[in-house]
Amino acid sequence: MTHLNAAGGFSASTNEALRIAFTITICMLAGKLLDLDSAVYLALYPSIVMTKAKDYSFKGLVKLFMPTFLAAATALLVVEVFQGHPFIVWTISLIFIDQLRRRANTPAKLGGMLMPTFNWIFVVVFAQTTTMDMPDRIREILLSMLITIIVTKAMVWIFPMKKGNKPPVFTPQYVTYENRLVSMGLIGCGLAFLMIVDLISATFCMVPVIAAATQFSRSKFIDVVERRFITQVGGCAVAVVFTILMAGHQNIIGYYALGLGLTVFIIAKLMTTSEGVSRDIHGDALLATMLPIQLYIGNNTLGLESTFLRAWELTVTLGILFVVYTQVTSRCSFQREFVGH
Repeated sequence: MTHLNAAGGFSASTNEALRIAFTITICMLAGKLLDLDSAVYLALYPSIVMTKAKDYSFKGLVKLFMPTFLAAATALLVVEVFQGHPFIVWTISLIFIDQLRRRANTPAKLGGMLMPTFNWIFVVVFAQTTTMDMPDRIREILLSMLITIIVTKAMVWIFPMKKGNKPPVFTPQYVTYENRLVSMGLIGCGLAFLMIVDLISATFCMVPVIAAATQFSRSKFIDVVERRFITQVGGCAVAVVFTILMAGHQNIIGYYALGLGLTVFIIAKLMTTSEGVSRDIHGDALLATMLPIQLYIGNNTLGLESTFLRAWELTVTLGILFVVYTQVTSRCSFQREFVGH
């Protein structure tokens, strides 16, 4: 009962914030200390698990990660088999995206599309445009998942969760051909751009593109674009502040761990004391802050230029999505007026 006493003096929101902070901090430190080439996954996976997951059992966590691992492994197989034929790789990617979107008829399934789709894109882009050892990347993806599961289970034991209400049951929505076409069009165009242009740093800009392109309506689409602009660019701004505070001391592991843990805890506390859309905004901001920190801060480098570049690329990407929305909306309005007359 020790773990109950350890957490017993905290409020529910503080208990949850501590669980989130320790999980993400330990995983990110593990990525740094193990010197992984893809240490960013140990920021991506725990952040998503702590903000999106509903089932923290071993079975639930494995079920959460299995589609992502299978997507990454299948993408590598496709790239290896059709090496030198990028158009075939791109076509198969479109089919993969379409099949995922066709099955995503509830909010939970829509959220579940994000990691498999992004990991597919990540493997395809890096295999096509770099000389990295992609099988080794797949092994690191699996290792990152295992570390995340172990740390998550340990933190759930230390900071136990209260039994909450059952998640609401949503009536499945019909996925129209228009929904599937929008998803294939936007995500497919983004993937094609990354496969053609040597702009590896923009790969993570596909996360908000995937989130927006999989919505059921134009109103939801623009809501996601506006929210992601706040969280993604705002997250980069927080990462810049963190980087400046770390300047010259990021190689001191104790100082780095303390600063990282406090940063995660502050954002997590804001998230756990919020509800509805506000909670989602803080959750997205947490992920958006952790990614550039894990990606760009090294023992001897701060990566401020890379963080600023990421913020600019995200601004441009979200700006393009906003222009797409306004053009489609204005054209539909014109057609309705024309038919009315």
